[in-house]
Amino acid sequence: MADVNVAVLVIFAVASMSVYGIVLAGWSSNSKYSLLGGLRSSAQMISYELSYGLALASVLLVANSMSLTGIVNGQAGSWLGVLPRWFVFVQPVAFLIYMTAGVAETNRAPFDFPEAEQELVAGYHTEYSSMAFAMFFMAEYINMVTVSAVATDLFLGGWHGPFLPESLGWIWFLLKVSAILFFYIWMRWTLPRYRYDQLMNFGWKVLLPVAVVNLMATAAGVLYFRIP
Repeated sequence: MADVNVAVLVIFAVASMSVYGIVLAGWSSNSKYSLLGGLRSSAQMISYELSYGLALASVLLVANSMSLTGIVNGQAGSWLGVLPRWFVFVQPVAFLIYMTAGVAETNRAPFDFPEAEQELVAGYHTEYSSMAFAMFFMAEYINMVTVSAVATDLFLGGWHGPFLPESLGWIWFLLKVSAILFFYIWMRWTLPRYRYDQLMNFGWKVLLPVAVVNLMATAAGVLYFRIP
């Protein structure tokens, strides 16, 4: 709840710990299907964590702050009185990279390879039931909410929005988070699962190079337009 001046780094560090639970759960269950699911999760996270971090770095360059409050306040107001000053309009490529990597980080379809039912029965939680099984899904949905909330703060203006006073900004925040969560569920209903080699190729050969180029272009733009 504290306004940490390096809040983005704190969230990034804490969120990256989630894969340890999946890997340890798969390994300790003494099942080859669970072990393969845990190994897939670790490989998937390593592949997409780099693009995830580079997308965040692009926003930090534009906002010139690591504080979530500072980033959100940097998106207050509008351009020409019509278009909100949200970073999604300044960094659309970073937003797409962040959302793609976020879906992969949370192991949701079409990137739900650690629990691919057709191949691994149920993946890393094959041998778990009752409350232990429920805890895995609770953690997954909490991770989805976290990714959605961070995307709202970094790209969609946080609690800023029209027609409502600042004291009711939490309504805008909840609406934006709910819209991203609906997008998560919509994708699960709509898109089929990729092959595992397609997942890795896309992460290393497409998403990572695009994220690096976008970061370099952002750095060049910030350097050019902010020369005293």
